[in-house]
Amino acid sequence: MTAISEQEKKGMFWFIQGNIKILIICRLLWSLSTSIVYPYFSYYIEAIGGTKQDIGFISSIGILAGMFLYPVGGFLADKSGRVKLIGYSTVLYAFAHIPFIIANDWQTLALGQFLSQLLLFYMPAMNALSSDSLPPGVRGKGFAIMMAVPQAIRILAPVIGGRLIGYYQATSGLSEDLALIKAVKLAWTVAFGTGLVVAWLRLKYLTETIEEDESESYSWGDTLSVLKQSYASIVDSVKWMDRSLKTIVLIEVIAAFFVAMSAPFWSLYAKDIVGISIQEWGNVNLWSGVVALIFALPLGGAVDKWGPKKSVMAGMIVAPFIIFVFQYANGFWAVTGIITMIALCNKIMIPGFSTLIANMIPRERRGRLYSLLGERGVQISWGNFWGGGFLIFPPAALGAWVGGQVYAYSPTLVWQITSVALFMSALMVQFLVHEPEKAQV
Repeated sequence: MTAISEQEKKGMFWFIQGNIKILIICRLLWSLSTSIVYPYFSYYIEAIGGTKQDIGFISSIGILAGMFLYPVGGFLADKSGRVKLIGYSTVLYAFAHIPFIIANDWQTLALGQFLSQLLLFYMPAMNALSSDSLPPGVRGKGFAIMMAVPQAIRILAPVIGGRLIGYYQATSGLSEDLALIKAVKLAWTVAFGTGLVVAWLRLKYLTETIEEDESESYSWGDTLSVLKQSYASIVDSVKWMDRSLKTIVLIEVIAAFFVAMSAPFWSLYAKDIVGISIQEWGNVNLWSGVVALIFALPLGGAVDKWGPKKSVMAGMIVAPFIIFVFQYANGFWAVTGIITMIALCNKIMIPGFSTLIANMIPRERRGRLYSLLGERGVQISWGNFWGGGFLIFPPAALGAWVGGQVYAYSPTLVWQITSVALFMSALMVQFLVHEPEKAQV
């Protein structure tokens, strides 16, 4: 990334150019298509014949699939460049949506979840490209905007999904479950087409941040060599980490297990225990999204002003108490208030963690390190768990499976356990994580 002159720093959002602009546009398109359907994925599994345990299993197998190729993605991102890996892998990821479209049983959904998460191995490259393309002084604001702009679309998308499901249930003459299945399959078809458009945009307009003389070329004949080097780099990367970064990894491992344990069951608890409808769940996401969008930029700016660690702590201290209260929610507005508070915690935690991690890792190691620990730190999900890195996937996969068993035994126990675990994680951040003296560019 070339140095930015003072003349180029015009306006509040001067850094939204080049790669950052294209990445935001692509995330906007993805958000519009996937957020219509993802909040209802657990309902889809149930409608097609899955049990609570099957929901946990599908979430688990998807998370576990993600770990296999993440080291390869991180290795190639550092050694051969970011852009081609991102673009061509996006094509494969788009085609992985086909099982969701043709599914007639929960096993096919499990296959789709496995394939789609397996083919997200380009995420370390995209995270590295984002960090490369944001100057250190505005990373908190930059990461916040990259989250907030797509969030503007995610606000409306779940409402569209809920209305689409409601329309089919009211007019198709099918049972509620069959109407839901038909509506969701249509939404997945749109997501598939959107994925191909996003792949084209990434290949055509993204600019490489690894210099050509620093990169290496690989062919299919090098597959075994790349796999061997990729997995060998895990040990090297772990050895390279300092104490603070290793502590962040440990915190992510703990948080991943317990967040994944609860993530697929927020919507089910709201419907089955609290009593809100599928359409109301879409409205929950609408209201929480609006509030989170309003505060996204101020909270991102707070990261640059307060420092990333203080910002992380602001979210991590509040979140456990909000999660604990969810078991006592007694109506639509209670659920909306709780999800809104969780969204606000994410809006300051994620830019805080992203900035803290980016500041610790030099550019030439970002792909490999992001493949191990991700770049978001701790994120509280109330739908699908979004994985972080190779070291995060196994505990998250186990947590998702355990969550299905715990929820079937006692729905309220899920929130009690998750809240305690996240509070302990917050204490670890406070006492064991230290910011670097100088941020990496």
